[in-house]
Amino acid sequence: MNDATSELLPRATLKQVLGGRARLVGARCDARLPRGLVSPVEARLRMGIPYGDLHGAEAAYLARRTLGSDLGVVARALLAAALAPSARAAAARRPFVVSAPLDNLSIMEAVQVVLAPPEAERARLVYFVHAHALNQARFNRTYADVLARADALLPDGIGIRLAARLLGVAMRDNVNGTDLFPILCREAAERGLPLVLIGGASGVAEACARRMRAEVPGLRVPLAVPGFFKDADEPAALAGRIHALGRALVLVGMGSPRQELWAWEHLRGCGGATVLTVGGLFDFYSGRVRRAPVFWRETGMEWAYRLLQEPRRLARRYLVGNPLFLALALEQRIRGPRVPPAEGRCGEATESRGIRDAAGRSE
Repeated sequence: MNDATSELLPRATLKQVLGGRARLVGARCDARLPRGLVSPVEARLRMGIPYGDLHGAEAAYLARRTLGSDLGVVARALLAAALAPSARAAAARRPFVVSAPLDNLSIMEAVQVVLAPPEAERARLVYFVHAHALNQARFNRTYADVLARADALLPDGIGIRLAARLLGVAMRDNVNGTDLFPILCREAAERGLPLVLIGGASGVAEACARRMRAEVPGLRVPLAVPGFFKDADEPAALAGRIHALGRALVLVGMGSPRQELWAWEHLRGCGGATVLTVGGLFDFYSGRVRRAPVFWRETGMEWAYRLLQEPRRLARRYLVGNPLFLALALEQRIRGPRVPPAEGRCGEATESRGIRDAAGRSE
């Protein structure tokens, strides 16, 4: 099992805390700061979201800590430990979860997959999938086939981590598009790769592009368009413009399953492009929807925060879909997978990977 907390310094002992030689909540990233039994960033690491400056976040917390906030840190760390994979869980490379084989990668391995040069004849298709997407694929064979043809399926969200835990699998990082986006923008700017944003309501992709251009010097976003088209010919015309860019990162945010079906139908022939499906990412970065604070994400409750924001739209997805997903995972544990996993789709993370041969033969 790959535990991100193994990167932390050894924790202080309870005896040291009781003896006043260490703190209940203290440093485990920086040896220069007072050592603690629990780190302020420990819950974040256990939940597979080690994004951002962890050393800085730890130091900033310790500079303003209170007894009440320390108790909150301990409570979140205990909850995260309870939700983390068991010590006996295996970190399988491509575990099959409910309806698809997922690529169990670290954050940096996922970045390497996205940035590796695609083939000249076809796009690389990378999908961030969550519990809702896998629920859809479980009952929609067409959608399941499209997911099986992807070059990488990256696990997004607490639901997949809990389902994997039921199946005895240790998922490494929560590789979600929203947290990965700033990393990819910086890498794209350094490598001179253009970004294309497709999705959201009118003006949302454009607002997202403006923000990221301002935050990442040198970032090019030549195309930022809504995810709804008035004319039937627009998707083909857009695909032609993307193809003309050559190598590019193309983000499609239309929600599942529409975004994956749309990307497969219209963009798979865009040689040189890497296509990522990213759900509501543009809403977050445009400011249209507020992202859940770290507190909610550390406790695995980002879905509840989103439900509070948009109860009418998301009630069925979360209140019905989440229990259904865990029930399907339990069924898989008892009976085995109901959808045969695709073979030979994903190689090593550092290799350039194209759509598997079986997908090409089935076209």
